[in-house]
Parts: sequence; C-alpha cells; structure tokens
Amino acid sequence: MKESSHTDILIIGGGMAGGLQALLLTDKSLAEQGFTVRVLDGAPAPAWPEGEPAARVSTLSEASHWLLRHAGAWERLRPERVQGYTAMRVWDQDGTGEVAFDARDAGAEYLGWLLENDHLTAALYAAAGERDNLDWQCGKAATAIRREGGRWRVEAGGDTFTADLLIGADGARSRVRELAGIPGGPRNTGHHALVATIDTELPHGGCARQVFMDSGPLALLPLFSAQEGGPGQQCSIVWSAWPERVEELMALDDDAFGAALTRATGAALGQARVRGRRAVFPIQERHASAYVGPGLALVGDAAHVIHPLAGQGINLGFLDAAVLAEELGRARQAGLPVTEPAVLARYQRRRRADNLVMQNAMRGFKLLFERQELPVRWLRNSGLNLVNRLAPARHAFMHRALGRAGDLPRTARPVAR
Repeated sequence: MKESSHTDILIIGGGMAGGLQALLLTDKSLAEQGFTVRVLDGAPAPAWPEGEPAARVSTLSEASHWLLRHAGAWERLRPERVQGYTAMRVWDQDGTGEVAFDARDAGAEYLGWLLENDHLTAALYAAAGERDNLDWQCGKAATAIRREGGRWRVEAGGDTFTADLLIGADGARSRVRELAGIPGGPRNTGHHALVATIDTELPHGGCARQVFMDSGPLALLPLFSAQEGGPGQQCSIVWSAWPERVEELMALDDDAFGAALTRATGAALGQARVRGRRAVFPIQERHASAYVGPGLALVGDAAHVIHPLAGQGINLGFLDAAVLAEELGRARQAGLPVTEPAVLARYQRRRRADNLVMQNAMRGFKLLFERQELPVRWLRNSGLNLVNRLAPARHAFMHRALGRAGDLPRTARPVAR
C-alpha cells in the first residue's frame, strides 16, 4: 500500500458541505497561506447536470449565497439552471390561515435560490481545481480510519493518507461519527418524503409555496424550465406524509397523481402533471451528541439532520463549514494547532445550540400542523394570519430564513464590491 503525502486536514465526504468546507479552508485570505487539505470521496467525480432537472434539489439562503461567493463557487454555477425566488406563500389546506413573504420587505433581491444538488457539487469541484493546496480525490472510499500518535491514518483506494485533523462530512450515516463513538440517532419523524419534478398549468412566478395538510406539508419549489417546458412552469415537489399516504400516492398512475397533487394544492398553479420518475425516502432526524472529538470535527448531515419542511438542511451544514473554517483560521493566526481542543470546542459551542433550536422548531411546526383539535387549528391559523398582517413578525421570519440571524461567520456576510 502506497503512503501519500501528509496534509493539515483530511475531509471524508465530497458532497456539498464537504466541498464548501475544503474551499473555505484553502482560502488564503482566511488563514494566511491557507491549510493543506485533502478530500476523499467514494463517488465518481461530480459532473455537470444536463437536460431535465434532477429530483434532488436544495434551497439556498442568502447566507449560503454569500458563502459560495466567498468560496469562488457561485460564479461557476450555470445561471440557466439556477432559479431564484422572490416570494413565498404558506397556507393551511382548510383555507383559514395563510402568510405571504416578499423579498422587497426584507430589502433583498431574492428570498432564496433553488438548484440541483449535483449542480452545486459540480461547481464546488470545479472551483477546487484551482486550489494548489487542495487535493480532492474521487472514487476513493475510506476503508480504514484510525488515529495513531496524534495524527490520522486513512486507507482508501490502495493508498494511505495522513492528516492532523479529520473532518467528517460523510452524511447522515457517517462512518467518522461512528468511529468516534458519538451517538447520533436516528429518530424517525413518522414521515416519508415523495420528491418529483412537475409541470404546472400556470407559471410559478418565482414564488415558493407550501401547503400544510393533516398528513404533512407539501412544498412546490420553483425550478428553471427544461428545454421542452414552458417559461417558469416547472416545480420540484417535496410531499411529506405518513408512509401509508405516500404508498397510496406512489401507487397512482401519472394522471391520477397529477390530479391528487392539483387537489392538494387547491390548484394554486392550475393543473399539475408529473414529469419523470417519483422517488421516496424516509425522513429521519439526527443530532450528534457532540460535534468534535480528539483531532476530529463533524459538519453537515454527519452532525445533524432536520425535517426538510423549511428547506434549511444544507444551509445549516454550510454554516457549520464556515464557522469551523473561521475558528481554525483564528487558531492558525494565533499559532495554535488545528487539533487544539479549545478551538474545536468553540466551533461546537457556536453551532450545536443554533442547530438544535432549528431542529426543535421544525419538529414543533410539524406537530402543530398535525393537530386537528378545533381550538388548536383556530389558534394555529389565527397565528398565521396575524403574522401576515404584522410587518415586524414577517420580517423576523424572513430574517431567520435568509440566514441573517445568529452568530454569523464573516464569510456568510455580503462580499465587498
């Protein structure tokens, strides 16, 4: 087995969170000459998506937008496959509660952006190609990970790699988290998510929509249009519901499913028609009992997984990566090693509580909209209408959704022009 060169930091997982982490750590403006970083990922090299939109998409907040700009990845995205949205409408299916948000009220150009996960990973990988101190290796799944003499040794693809700090960005079933003996769930939410791309009779108008039903929330997320589609008449849907309901929906043919979707949304965009295959995955929550260990840190889904009803999962993961990079950069400037326990503890302190608040908030929203007792429904929907009428309340919600709240790292703030 061949011994490879040593790096300061080794990241296991080359997805969205791991890719951004690598770019931020090798940014020379962050920590003098930057760190030497290696990414190991078992998947093939990311490829630019073509043709029809992929079913798995992410919603990016304003903070994530600035992080990607700082990292040099945003400008590599293909504009024709990025859909910004300027408005959001949320309502209860019984029609008695609704709230609408507009980017202009928050002094923002967009409330967020929709793009395919594969597209974002490809942009991160392309930006990584220009970093001299970054080695991103694909098709290199870690087969052995161990800590020896204060450093990590990782075997992958017939090679052995060593590093001082190991970062687990390897998803919800993180091997790095398991190796460290850190409990991390899972906890079943009772929901499965059905995802698909749909055509709509009416244009989405750059508005994200979400309807809450007895069985769970249904999100209609505006997408760019494929070559065959009309302008602004494609959406990605995430239909979260009890497993039995999802099974019923999957058993329908395309016409019947489109009709069920149209009814569920109150024909908000006219008649809906499914485009391509539908996919289902169980929704589980996870939250690691610790984000750090000796010479080790977790980011993204390796540290936490929340219900997708607010589309905040990857945004929280990006903030993890940014805060960890910021704390490691400060350590470098202070002459401290990347494995300094106090440095890693500051990262955990800044991120774990904030992520837990968001996870509990999503759990609370889900439980609130499942309750069908008349007093609870009245209180819930009256609250929606009150928020809709009160500008300060709407602004507070938008402030959080845009990623402007909390202990933000420098790289999540606007780039100086």
